[in-house]
Amino acid sequence: MNIEQLLTDALQGADEYLPSPDLFAKVQRSIEEDAAHRRRVRRSLLVAAAGLAVAVAWVAAFLDFGNGTATMPWWTLELLTAAILVAVVIVLGPLIRRFGAELTLDVFRSNRATSQRFLSLLDIAYYLVFIAFILMTTSFSAQPEWGDRLVAQLEHEVMRVGGLLLVMGILHALTIAVLPVMGLVFASNWRRAARRKLGASAPAPVLSAEKADRVATIIVWSAAVLVALQFVMLVVPALLGIIFGAD
Repeated sequence: MNIEQLLTDALQGADEYLPSPDLFAKVQRSIEEDAAHRRRVRRSLLVAAAGLAVAVAWVAAFLDFGNGTATMPWWTLELLTAAILVAVVIVLGPLIRRFGAELTLDVFRSNRATSQRFLSLLDIAYYLVFIAFILMTTSFSAQPEWGDRLVAQLEHEVMRVGGLLLVMGILHALTIAVLPVMGLVFASNWRRAARRKLGASAPAPVLSAEKADRVATIIVWSAAVLVALQFVMLVVPALLGIIFGAD
């Protein structure tokens, strides 16, 4: 058999291929998703440009170069920083959630509904932390250490923005580290509940599943011991202080 015959046979085999019945729908959905992504990018760029223009106009309206030094009313920079912090949360929050959705689906692959509920609860917890950070770092009067120096207040506001980014990074890094452990414990509990439901008709457990269940049990008990130790370390000194303080 020569090369021409081999090529002919290979190309004839392609004629027997039947395309997927939903191929057109998949291609159309991909095109629509790509168009939607481009619209989101354009909208985000327009919003960012508008926000930057507003910030520049705000600074230009209150910035004063009298006596050779730059000065601004303290509350104008405080409001601008608060707006920047809120914008950071609004922009980065959904962005991180979109990338984290695939991870949670993989971790809780035995139950997609659990993944969605977990993401919703995590969003609420994160936004509460971020809102608390913004409120706790907001100044309602000029700080004495600022004096009349714009640079001193500017350093304070930059620290606020950096602190929020640091908190966001640490929380999401901890979530990425803890998620696999939570998925392991969840899958172990799900398997045990399913086996209890089946009773005697349950199939023989898989060796890898048994190992995963043992690891999950160790993790749960270790976490319980750590919580108990933390409780003892907090409660015992308080009780001793109350007892000896009363004497």
